[in-house]
Amino acid sequence: MNATLARAEGSGRRNMNAMTLATVNRAGRPSTRTVLLKGLDAKGLVFFTDRRSGKGQDLAAVPYASASFYWEPIEAQARIDGRVVMLAQERAERDFSARPRAGQVMIRACAQSQPLKNKAALASAVASVEQDYPHEVPTPDFWSGYCLVPDFIEFWFGSRDRMHERVAYSQSPEGWNKTLLQP
Repeated sequence: MNATLARAEGSGRRNMNAMTLATVNRAGRPSTRTVLLKGLDAKGLVFFTDRRSGKGQDLAAVPYASASFYWEPIEAQARIDGRVVMLAQERAERDFSARPRAGQVMIRACAQSQPLKNKAALASAVASVEQDYPHEVPTPDFWSGYCLVPDFIEFWFGSRDRMHERVAYSQSPEGWNKTLLQP
C-alpha cells in the first residue's frame, strides 16, 4: 500500500491521500464520504473526525468500515476493509494542533453533520470561537482519531489492453494470503 500511495503522491496531483470511507449505521444502512488519510503504518489507515458526526456515530455503533482510493494518474485503486479502532486522545490532539487555525476554529465552531439554520449562524459560531480563543485553540473532546485495521486489501492496476491486474490480500490466523483475481 505504501509504495502505491507514494507513486500516486509522486504524480504531482493534489489529495492523493483522499479516500472514500464507507460505514454502516445500526440499521445496516451504508453511508460513504471522502476523508483524508492522515497516516499509514503497520497497524492500518489513520483518519480524524468529530465523534458526533455521522461517521463517528456509525463507527460507535458498528466499528467496521471500508475505504477505497482511486489514483487516476497511475491507473490504480485500492480497497481496504476491516475493523476500526479509536486512537489515543494524544494522537487526536497532535493532529488538531497541526491543523491551520481556520480549520481548528471550524472544528470547534460546528457540530459536523448536524442541521444548520443558515450560514449566518455558522459565521456567528466561528466569531464566538475566535473571540473565546484569540491565541491557541484547544482540542475539543469530541475530536478523535481512528485507525482502520485491515483484514482485506484489494489492489487494481489498470492496463491499456484491458488485462487489468487485481490482487487481493486476506488476513488469516497464519498471516496474509495473496489471491489473484479476474479483471
